[in-house]
Amino acid sequence: MFSFIRDLDRARRTLLYACFYAFFCNGMVALTMGSMLPDMKAAYGLSDTAGGLMLSAHSMGNLTAGFLSGVVGVYIGRKRTVIGLSALAFVGMLLIALNGAPGLLFFAFVLTGVGRGSVTNFDNATVNALTGGSAAASNLLHAVFAVGAILAPMAFLLLRNAIGWRAGVILVALCGTASVLNLTRVTVPGDRPAPAGGKRSGGFGFMRDPGFIVLAGMMLFYLCSEYAINGWLVSYIQHKDVLRSGFGATGEALDKALATYSQAMATLLWTVILVGRLTCAWLSRRVSPKKLMLIASVCEAACFAAVLFSTTVPAATLGVAGLGFFMAGICPMIYSDAAPYTNAWPMATGILLSCGSAGAIAMPALVGALADRHGFNGGMLAILAAIVLLVLCAAVNLALARRKVCYSN
Repeated sequence: MFSFIRDLDRARRTLLYACFYAFFCNGMVALTMGSMLPDMKAAYGLSDTAGGLMLSAHSMGNLTAGFLSGVVGVYIGRKRTVIGLSALAFVGMLLIALNGAPGLLFFAFVLTGVGRGSVTNFDNATVNALTGGSAAASNLLHAVFAVGAILAPMAFLLLRNAIGWRAGVILVALCGTASVLNLTRVTVPGDRPAPAGGKRSGGFGFMRDPGFIVLAGMMLFYLCSEYAINGWLVSYIQHKDVLRSGFGATGEALDKALATYSQAMATLLWTVILVGRLTCAWLSRRVSPKKLMLIASVCEAACFAAVLFSTTVPAATLGVAGLGFFMAGICPMIYSDAAPYTNAWPMATGILLSCGSAGAIAMPALVGALADRHGFNGGMLAILAAIVLLVLCAAVNLALARRKVCYSN
């Protein structure tokens, strides 16, 4: 499963490890957003709608990064681009911890998205190029993201209880600073691709290929669900009245139990995602990734429905565990499946990321607005609808399996 690492020379292996650590920090950023949301809303007096807008601002930054990192990288090099843009994520985290002015807070969330999106773009394109589009490598990269996502809620909860919620946010900023410094040490092959003109180096020919359009749709609906789940799971569980009787407590003790349980569910989700991604890395060498994505999408829909309609703590816990396992491999397998496009066109990864970011912008804000009007159950149903559309795209992707990629500009 790890043969792709042994096949690399020392310089390329160092670059691969730097990508892994940067993605680990991306995982910390992603889950800290949801973990800190209840405390941040309380500290700065924000409504659920405002909280959703902040999460959407993060996704707006992601969308911006999809264009910036592809275009700017052509002119100043991909290494300088990812170093400069990724640093913005951790500047944004510090601003969130230090200032609650709504305008500045919105800007800070945009910065975190720009930084995170630039790393996502750079890492996925680089790992695909280094390993020839290996599904195992892509799953391992995203497994490292899951490790950061697992540790972030636990670290946040410990620091929140010991010092305050801002301490958890500052920890992520410090870890990210180390990631930026680490990227300054690597050598990036093909650091400055030709801007256009070559048959397979420039242009947007991939946009005319139905296979790429379907993969872009899958990324759109998958990131709709992932970003909204990451951002709202903790808050949703804390507001799920039907679970309250299962804790055998009242008043402040109940609130504390729910807060601890909800953070534990965020950790459980990403612990199981880690297991799922390692499992997918193993399975993808034996089963078609297109088949795996369809199966995983159907099961993700079933497990998310179980979380929404569960009435007991054990049922909700099992639903979250199943959700994490079946979510696990979808995103890395989309990137891997798109390797014929991303390896041929410099802009393909940015467009793929931008399509996903468009959904990730809309869904957290939509969930927040619906939660204000119809309660959290109404808001979370929007995520279920996005997952159902993901299933439909995965079915079409499998149907297109025998098509050849068109390389014309």
